[in-house]
Amino acid sequence: MARERWLVDGYELTDGLVRDVEYRTGLTTTPAVVGSNAAVPNRIGELWRPKHHGPGKFTLALWLAPQAGGWAEVERAWEDLLRALARPNRLLAFERHTAAGQIRRCQGEVLSALAPTPLGQGGMRLGVEVNVPAGYWESTDVAAAAMAPGAPLPQNLDLEPFADATAPMEQLAYRITGPITAPTVTDTTDGPGRDGDSFTYTGQIGAGQSLTVDSATWQLTGTAGLVPDPARLTNTGPAFLRLAPGRPGRFPSVRLSGTNAGAGTQLAVTGRRTYLT
Repeated sequence: MARERWLVDGYELTDGLVRDVEYRTGLTTTPAVVGSNAAVPNRIGELWRPKHHGPGKFTLALWLAPQAGGWAEVERAWEDLLRALARPNRLLAFERHTAAGQIRRCQGEVLSALAPTPLGQGGMRLGVEVNVPAGYWESTDVAAAAMAPGAPLPQNLDLEPFADATAPMEQLAYRITGPITAPTVTDTTDGPGRDGDSFTYTGQIGAGQSLTVDSATWQLTGTAGLVPDPARLTNTGPAFLRLAPGRPGRFPSVRLSGTNAGAGTQLAVTGRRTYLT
């Protein structure tokens, strides 16, 4: 197991000598759920409505301790932290290297005052509260999965490289290679009878052509002469496709369906995994 590290804009907050995390309280807070159910007149209870997560947050509880330089070294470390964290003009890039060896990142802002507690001449403690407007963390590497070309449709694709995600993923790219007519991609992560969001392109993708539906950029792109018509794309959710994280012991999965498939028909999914903490 590796030592957990924290960086902001590439500057190491936890060097293990002068600065490090003191305790973990507040580091694993999940975003609150946003939305409410609807009250219907003369009806018992409420009408359930889907919810989504709001902004995230976490608290870094750091200690600063002197080494050979004594208290002057603590003051220098404190001023370095001010230079790194007190930047209200933009979002900061926070990066967490987990004990398991993963690297996760988010864009955050320090909203509360930085008020360290001196420990005599032995150092100081500091709590840094960070707001994450986008809500989630994401992996620094891009994951990818693809079904075997020409598999009979409808075909399920288990997304094993996305297995460790803990938050919904709505910034993935879905590349559909033809031939196929009216392809539909559906989130099947929760199992039979519990289909999630989906999108359908009511057009034809010829043999050797491909259509990429990019949920991150809200764009459609084609290859080999295919010019996608955005008016032909319909989706059931708030994004082109919001993919749920896998349940315990299961991978996230999607299903490709359509007609007039052939030997080259394939679905490939790429993007970054997302995390609640």
